[in-house]
Amino acid sequence: MAEDQPEVHVVDLTGAATDEAVASAQISPLPLALLSIIKTAQAQNGLRHGDYMRYRKHCASRLQSLYKVLRMQHGRTKYQKRKLDIHHITDARHLQVPLFSAERAWAYAMELKKEAEAQGGGAAIDRRKRHHLIGRLSKAVLWASELSRFAAARSDTRGSLEAEAYCCWMSGTLLLERETDWELALAKFTRAKKLWQELAKACPDLEKQSLCLAQVEEMEPNIRYCNYRITRAGGAVPVDPAELLAMTEAGGDAPGLDLLQSKLAALAQEAQMAQAASTSYVSWMRVNHPVRHERVKLALHQAAEFGTQAEQAMNTDESDALDSRLSLYDKAINALAEAKSHVRNAVKGLAGPDAEAQFKELEALEVAVEGLRLQRTVERSEAHLEHTRARFAAGLQRLAVGKKIKDKERHARPEEVVRVCDLLSRHLEDLADLGARLGGRAGEGLHDAAAARAAAVRAIRTYHIAHTLLAAAVAAAPAGDAKNDTSGKALEAWALFNRSQERATAAAEQLRKLPGEDAAAGVLLGGREAMLADLTELVTQAAAYKAVAQAELSAAELKVKEDLLQSGVSGLTLEQQEQAGATSSGATYLLDALNRWESFAGGAAAAAAASGGGAGGATSAKAPPRLYKAPYDYAAIPGRPIMLDTASNCLSYPNLEHRLRKAEKKSVLSSLFGWRR
Repeated sequence: MAEDQPEVHVVDLTGAATDEAVASAQISPLPLALLSIIKTAQAQNGLRHGDYMRYRKHCASRLQSLYKVLRMQHGRTKYQKRKLDIHHITDARHLQVPLFSAERAWAYAMELKKEAEAQGGGAAIDRRKRHHLIGRLSKAVLWASELSRFAAARSDTRGSLEAEAYCCWMSGTLLLERETDWELALAKFTRAKKLWQELAKACPDLEKQSLCLAQVEEMEPNIRYCNYRITRAGGAVPVDPAELLAMTEAGGDAPGLDLLQSKLAALAQEAQMAQAASTSYVSWMRVNHPVRHERVKLALHQAAEFGTQAEQAMNTDESDALDSRLSLYDKAINALAEAKSHVRNAVKGLAGPDAEAQFKELEALEVAVEGLRLQRTVERSEAHLEHTRARFAAGLQRLAVGKKIKDKERHARPEEVVRVCDLLSRHLEDLADLGARLGGRAGEGLHDAAAARAAAVRAIRTYHIAHTLLAAAVAAAPAGDAKNDTSGKALEAWALFNRSQERATAAAEQLRKLPGEDAAAGVLLGGREAMLADLTELVTQAAAYKAVAQAELSAAELKVKEDLLQSGVSGLTLEQQEQAGATSSGATYLLDALNRWESFAGGAAAAAAASGGGAGGATSAKAPPRLYKAPYDYAAIPGRPIMLDTASNCLSYPNLEHRLRKAEKKSVLSSLFGWRR
């Protein structure tokens, strides 16, 4: 029966049709992601909460499925054991047969240990169960040894080293339970730890690296316990790990130290080649950032595809095309945000000796992804702003020729342009803040470019706010309502048009000063000539509409003066003055009746007293106050006499000097002492 086994194995175990398929399969090594397979199975089948029975049943079910798929049924009616050997392995799933067999035996042993500890209550484990436990662990070690042998012959370098580390860990677990050879158990655990650490260093994938480091952390308590037992027994623990690794070489069940070092060197070389082949790069600010995480690669690839499609849809001006283009930009932005979240998750899972270097690399990648996201956001807002301004300009052109704007033509209002300008300014500020956080010459260039673009957007925003006020002033002018303050809105519009001219000129000068060869120019200064032409046109349009606003302001001021003059002239009537004089001629005022006890303040009481108290004072009329009469009554006064002095030059008047008093002559002494008189 043993002689017939090779023929049976070729047909039943592999299912190969020809010997050429077997030969071709033997040439290429088979991949074996051992830790990923067992950790995924353990997490999904009960080991998160210590249910070893469920995991053991899962392993048995998985083995049954593998036997069926790989045509390894052990007979139909009569059991015929079919042993798996190296020359039968043509599929990576063949390596999972000894793996899940070892996992099933290990799970059974852990289940027995858990039951014994629960029943013993801290006492010693039953000898029968302990013997059963050690038997199942021995079976697990046997299957792990078979897996290591198969992987060394048929798997790649990484798979063979993972299988060897798994076999060492399982052997150490068995020796730990037997409690007979602590030195050998420590050597097994140390060898497994060394292998997992080297595998973590040579692993390009962060998820697999975290699995290797987690396995190392799980073995640390076992290593410390072995050291404790060796020290307590009076032995000396080897300080050099090479001595512990050399202890397994003497047993002959594992490769020696030199062979291990050669395998690890080959693994590092393979990892570098695979990393160089699989690593993609994302470029931002003329710097290539490596991307090694698969989820980040996928998200960045989707963002690049959506961005390319959005750029291809740039030439169409229809509203539906704009909506589709904005939708593509939104998808690209969401994909970049997802890539950023994946990078942050990768940063949280960093561990190991190379964590600092990987942290710097991922931090730079996160900044680059955030910059790409903000760049796509700015491009989306610019596309929206360009389309909205075109619609607004079409509406202005239609109004300039005297046509009305219909609702179905969907011309934009200036408020819509202002709202889009606010969004674009906010995104440019975020990009400027990112440049300030980036630092260096590239960061300063990005900050200056974003500030210049933001200044241009502020000029556009001011221009359209002025159009809003100008439209309100024009709409309020025909109504003639004083509450609308037509002159004030026209004046504000004139001032804002003037401000937009100043801002556009300053922004154009700021854009011209920026260098066009740095990294920031490729991000924000792609169409600088078009921007400068747009700002020049904005200055011209603002000057034209400033004249319109000034005309509206002059018309509003003239309208106010005409209204005031009309209201003043319309109130000048002689009849109202005569009637008012007749009404107030019989009234008595306070200054004319100071000796009378009477209320001159007016009001309802004065009106009732004046009417003689009729109707009980129930009248609702109020008398005016009579403190003094203003204006006073006119009275005739004599005028100055008219003197005709035209003939006074021809008259001769008599001499009257003799009637004047003659002055007395005084001496000097009399004038000095005249005060005594």
